Amino acid sequence: MKFNSVFHIGEGTIKFLQASVGLKKALTGVEAIAIDNQDDAQISRTLIQFIKDKKINIAENRVTVLIPRSRAILRYMVFPSQNQDEIRSMVDLQIGSRIPYAREEVEVDFQILSKTADGYSKVAVVIIPQEIVMRYWKIFSDAKIPVHGITITSIGLWLLYQQQPGASEKPSAIIDLDSHHSEICLCQKSHWLNSREIPIGFTQISNEGNEEMIKQWELTQVSTIGEKISGAVEEVYLACSLDRVDELAAEMAKAQSELSIKKMIVTQSLSLPRGLQWPPSIAQDGASIASLAGIAFNAGVVPIDLIPRSVRQAQAKQAYQHQLIILGAWAAAALISLILASGMGFFKKNMQLARLQDELRTTQRESVAVEKQLKEMNEIESAINSRLIFSDLAAAIDRLLPAHAYLVSITVGEANSVSLEGMSFNPAEINEFQNGLVRSKNFSNVTLNYVNKRVTQQGEVNYFKITCTFKPVRGQQ
Repeated sequence: MKFNSVFHIGEGTIKFLQASVGLKKALTGVEAIAIDNQDDAQISRTLIQFIKDKKINIAENRVTVLIPRSRAILRYMVFPSQNQDEIRSMVDLQIGSRIPYAREEVEVDFQILSKTADGYSKVAVVIIPQEIVMRYWKIFSDAKIPVHGITITSIGLWLLYQQQPGASEKPSAIIDLDSHHSEICLCQKSHWLNSREIPIGFTQISNEGNEEMIKQWELTQVSTIGEKISGAVEEVYLACSLDRVDELAAEMAKAQSELSIKKMIVTQSLSLPRGLQWPPSIAQDGASIASLAGIAFNAGVVPIDLIPRSVRQAQAKQAYQHQLIILGAWAAAALISLILASGMGFFKKNMQLARLQDELRTTQRESVAVEKQLKEMNEIESAINSRLIFSDLAAAIDRLLPAHAYLVSITVGEANSVSLEGMSFNPAEINEFQNGLVRSKNFSNVTLNYVNKRVTQQGEVNYFKITCTFKPVRGQQ
């Protein structure tokens, strides 16, 4: 990948930041796209047009999507292990009792905050309702934009702190000031600690002063120390797009004399390429790009990744199928080369009549080897033909899935059994989807397991589960 591209969909705006990730890191693109009163389908079309107008070669970009901190749930847990895989299993077992959702209704990732000498770990667990993550995934999927990571804005702020020269190893903070809200993020260089979003931005500060912002900062400190997440914060960065924080910095330093207050004017620290200007919502209204910059200029993988489990499983299965096909192709090429080589040798040896008897014995041995290779090749072909190719399954489902029904989980089991879980605002579309599966030659044993009504932010939704058996396309040939 030549570029890191970061998208953040907020209230009425899509923020976009792109940076090169070669030896010389540099800002290469920035935009704030208005999406007032657009539904998700319209947002996807807006993104398609944006990519087209800006002539962005999306294949050269590592794309990360930021979800606002307010959409996430944060929990702190202690586990008797320091192994990442063991901790992940423990999180999966315990998370359901800590949140108002079932485990299968959320996406989860975590970061280890500290380890003890007796083998315990304290972790920060980030939880996002699955319907929120799937909404973001579908918006970008419909826009034909491949997403490599989904995380929360707090991680971008922590990564931006890591990139500051002379950043302290002790607990520190970034206060990200946006036009209508702000985010307070506590972190250390080695890991992120805590964060919260508050409805106070440049607009309210300009109208009402800094008192409420300072109060919210003090409340954040109290809660963090009370939960024993960190010690006292000594260094605070005020991150923003406008140089209007001198008064706030002075009042914070006066209220807490031990604090070292530093300004981080992101638009001043980043140089725009020739011909590019800061969008008005950033340069004039103070819309923040701090969290986007932290991700865009980070060379590594985003530490908290909330891509839906169903998507990761589908991608892993598709990669496995691809490896099988490549293996079969290499085996076929090797077998053909062996047959040609043995055939030419046999022809030459038949020209030597005096050594016919010896060459016949040699040919017999080579024939046995060829037969063995053919048998192994047939076994490989049989294994490939009997396996479910996920792209075939996805294409078959896509042809049958009604326009306003969405799948949130595709699980493939033994003997090509498939479990489809999804949702629709219209129960008639669920019946239409089931009937389409029954009539299709690609599916058999179609069973509607359940249809449950649930109330979401978008209204009443019908969740459903259908199980069936998929007949691989290659198996039909």
